[in-house]
Amino acid sequence: MSPTIRQDCPCPKVTCSRYSLCDECEAAHAGKGGLPMCRRPKRSLWGRIRKWLGTGR
Repeated sequence: MSPTIRQDCPCPKVTCSRYSLCDECEAAHAGKGGLPMCRRPKRSLWGRIRKWLGTGR
């Protein structure tokens, strides 16, 4: 079975070797117990700074 190649890949990591190979990317991350970049929840810059500082809400 040939891999599904998405021309409109939503992942922001365009330098990734699995970019546009969504099925392969999701399988690789599922094997590690994680989510691909395009499936992770979006957080604001201030939210990340608060978490880093330990003052998050």
